[in-house]
Amino acid sequence: MSSAFPPVICIVGRSGSGKTTVLEGLVRIFRGWGLRVGTIKHDPHGEMQWDQPGKDTWRHREAGAELVLGLTPHWLWLSRRLSHPLTLSELLRECGGLDLVLAEGFKAEAAPKVEVVRQETGLDLLEGLQERWAVVSDLPMDPSVPCFRFEELEALAVFLAQRLGLRRAR
Repeated sequence: MSSAFPPVICIVGRSGSGKTTVLEGLVRIFRGWGLRVGTIKHDPHGEMQWDQPGKDTWRHREAGAELVLGLTPHWLWLSRRLSHPLTLSELLRECGGLDLVLAEGFKAEAAPKVEVVRQETGLDLLEGLQERWAVVSDLPMDPSVPCFRFEELEALAVFLAQRLGLRRAR
């Protein structure tokens, strides 16, 4: 990509729909392809528990994200995987170099989105959502939008990589 920033895909949906599960799966797939993936967890309510076992940012890191950011209205948290202790100059270089960022949330932002819909949390798509590239659901959805089941995350990753022009590193 010619941009100074890596491409971003926002994973959006209602609470409990499976956003973190989809994001974890995509991180593992893209990492398996040799891509460097970062994640962002957006918590507009400020209730996030940072890097607690079983919680979202911990799950992002455990899935293999190189960089994990957590954002609330008043705090920004950062966690980056390291292969060795960094010097200051290495630290500054480490802030770049990602191939892709997967963000959980940011439904109002101008960025491509994958909406996650689960029967038990409501089957209505989010109204007014811009740039909905795909849907992940446990039931068939709107045929005008590519829809993937939860067990089809590899196919979703291929679809997203093609739309973004990403290539497997290995």
